Amino acid sequence: MNERLQRFSTAGLLADRKVTQLMGFTTFTLIFFTVFSFNIFFTPENFRSMAYQVPEIAILSIAVMLSMLTGGIDLSIVGISNAAALVSAYIMTQKMTEGGDISTMWIIAACLAGILIGLICGAINSILIAILNVTPILATLATMTLFNGIAIGITNGVSVSDLPKQFMRVGNGTFLGIPTPFVLMVVIAIFVGYLINRTSLGLKVLLIGTNRKAAQYSVMGDRKVIAWTYIISGLLSSLAGLIIASRTSAASPDFGNSYILLAIVVVVLGGINPMGGFGTVTGVVLATIVLQMVSSGFNALRFSQFFYLLAQGGVLVLVMILNTVFEKRRINRSINKSLDS
Repeated sequence: MNERLQRFSTAGLLADRKVTQLMGFTTFTLIFFTVFSFNIFFTPENFRSMAYQVPEIAILSIAVMLSMLTGGIDLSIVGISNAAALVSAYIMTQKMTEGGDISTMWIIAACLAGILIGLICGAINSILIAILNVTPILATLATMTLFNGIAIGITNGVSVSDLPKQFMRVGNGTFLGIPTPFVLMVVIAIFVGYLINRTSLGLKVLLIGTNRKAAQYSVMGDRKVIAWTYIISGLLSSLAGLIIASRTSAASPDFGNSYILLAIVVVVLGGINPMGGFGTVTGVVLATIVLQMVSSGFNALRFSQFFYLLAQGGVLVLVMILNTVFEKRRINRSINKSLDS
């Protein structure tokens, strides 16, 4: 028991240290682009624009984070978000009058239908991974293709646009002067952070990620925990899809194909252990903000977006190398201390 607590204490210290490093990197990025962008980057308009763009990536990344904490991964997040957005958008456009009016109740019903789609997709992933024991990366790769194929087949590859103005206020409005999507992201981040750090489900998720074999022989019910993890991931993906549809006033079956790579970069950069076991929501949110600042900074400096894609891949490779090196050093130090004692 003491050994387990020690491992969780070490994981917490590692996570806190990564968050501190991210804060430093965020500050450096802010100063760098402020100095070299000639007053284009550090403006209220630019920060407001980033506040509208950060939430959709952050929420998708949090969905990936949950699965990665168990030692798995969810590659179907974009497919789920698109499916949820398409269902909601289709219902709203069908209930709109010729003048573009629609009742608030129908908008709420459409959003609930989109959320239900997310829960169903998450349940499908849960069945494949938790019950049938399919490897998470293969299961979610298959369902990603399945969900995308269903969405494209139903809509014939055509997006659903011209959504109601009331619905668009969610993705483009403000709450107490703060962009509404950013407020929703903060609420979701607090909820997931509480779920991981203050509930038995969160503790079990971390235990499974730390040692899946030990969890299988315990009485915690590792299959149920993994099932709930992917269901919640589907829920978060559907919420991200609704926010994206509200901001862009459209839902498309192939929107955000690059978001899955970006979400993985964010999660790894945010300090989540790809093998599972530890990580923080704060790190994921900070990593999303850093990458959005880099993207906006590249735009301010008039760099090509191809360089941004190169930077994403480079950051992912660099962080994975550093994580591997630091982990080996930590293990070697632990072994040396054990031998000395």
